[in-house]
Amino acid sequence: MTRSEVLLTSALVAVEGAHAFSAFLPSVFTIRRLAVPQGAERDLRLGYIPASLFALALGALASAIMKSPWPLIASILTVIFMIAVYEWAIRSAYG
Repeated sequence: MTRSEVLLTSALVAVEGAHAFSAFLPSVFTIRRLAVPQGAERDLRLGYIPASLFALALGALASAIMKSPWPLIASILTVIFMIAVYEWAIRSAYG
């Protein structure tokens, strides 16, 4: 595989990992305005599990196919970033 293919695959894995979080969790706006004021923090954090598993599985699969660690690394970094964003939203919620 060329560097360009590995880079583009890693970017795709990162973007799809972020999409997994949006599939299993509400938006940051919704969390800050509606979910946390209603006491849904535990439910929100439970959403990290399937989103992270999906993102990491996609990264592992892409890494195996590409025979490169970079898609998995991109997936791990995306999971860390997305959890940090959601934790910020929970901690900075209104109400």
